[in-house]
Amino acid sequence: MRPLRVLAGAAAASLFVLLGSVAAYANVALTQISSDVFTNATSQHQTEVEPDTLSAGSTIVSAFQEGRFFNGGASGIGFSTSTNGGKTFTSGILQSTVFSGAKYDRASDPSVAFDARHGVWLISWLGLITPDPANENSFKVDVLVSRSTDGGKTFGAPVAVDAPGTQLPPPPAPSTGTATPSSTTPA
Repeated sequence: MRPLRVLAGAAAASLFVLLGSVAAYANVALTQISSDVFTNATSQHQTEVEPDTLSAGSTIVSAFQEGRFFNGGASGIGFSTSTNGGKTFTSGILQSTVFSGAKYDRASDPSVAFDARHGVWLISWLGLITPDPANENSFKVDVLVSRSTDGGKTFGAPVAVDAPGTQLPPPPAPSTGTATPSSTTPA
């Protein structure tokens, strides 16, 4: 009987600790670091999705899609930077993304990197071009990099590191519903 009481006591103590730690997390204040600035009618607004974040020392740089299109990509790539460990943030839009003067119909997949040797922050992203407006899922893709030499506070015009874009392969043809027998035998 005594081992059962010890086990019940340990379970109760564990539950108390677990519930106490959940309550502590509930008191953490959230800080909004950016908001979607785009207003074009072709995408969903007040959305910032698919973030990538990197920190080095007390600097934090985050990049994300703003104004998400339902079937992929976004109106532009936003960024938000803190140089004081997250106490305050400065945000902006990368130059030459979709609705800030670029040839691209959509922007996607931002990724943040830091060149510690040169003190340069980098954001790579994809510029998507729709060559056939009748087929919104047919994109040509450029890989671009925007760089910051002022600690991530501002980013220069992007440099295409893979251009003028390559045609993505078409999606596979729909299944006809017929099965083809396999010529392999199970081991």
